[in-house]
Amino acid sequence: MFWIKWGLTVPLLFSLLDGGQCQTNLPDVPPGVFTASARIVIYNTTTAAAWEALTNFPKYPDWNPFVRSSIVVSPWNITLPEQRPVEGKRLFLRTQIPPLPLPVNRYTPDNPLNIAFAYENVTHIQPELGRLAWDYQAAPDEALSAERWQAISDIGEGRVLYEAREVFHGSLAPVLKALQGEGLQKSFEGQAAGLKLYLESQS
Repeated sequence: MFWIKWGLTVPLLFSLLDGGQCQTNLPDVPPGVFTASARIVIYNTTTAAAWEALTNFPKYPDWNPFVRSSIVVSPWNITLPEQRPVEGKRLFLRTQIPPLPLPVNRYTPDNPLNIAFAYENVTHIQPELGRLAWDYQAAPDEALSAERWQAISDIGEGRVLYEAREVFHGSLAPVLKALQGEGLQKSFEGQAAGLKLYLESQS
């Protein structure tokens, strides 16, 4: 994907665990040229509710200011009946970069100047671990590739930790970092904040 700079106009609703740092549920991956990431504590929710929000693609417009549409498609770009991530399937993403201001719902109009599209491959769906991932690969792969991991963890007392990370590789990654690295980081933070607002509003 390609991203542009976004400056948040309201404070993000990020919360730290007691004591600051904690163990991560994200897997170890090789380092890349640069990384975008986010982590946030969500209160009064469950890992089941968080997993449902992350895997129920038709409801992304209800809360996600960044990925406004995520559609599971066939190799021939035909929308499939099952609209949840499955390993080996392809995703067609319509995004807003920069993200839309929070809160959003399915009736929030896109900013036509900020629409971006991407095809991704679903690489890992691990409900027992609370993790899922998909990747982007340019042609050729050496030019630009990235895999995005998301993870949820039950940290007790009705709190769930959400983490997301995407590591970028390839000869074009330094260019992407210079032009859009800051905006991409803000986009990750925006989606995390949107998930927090969505889940906490259901409690």
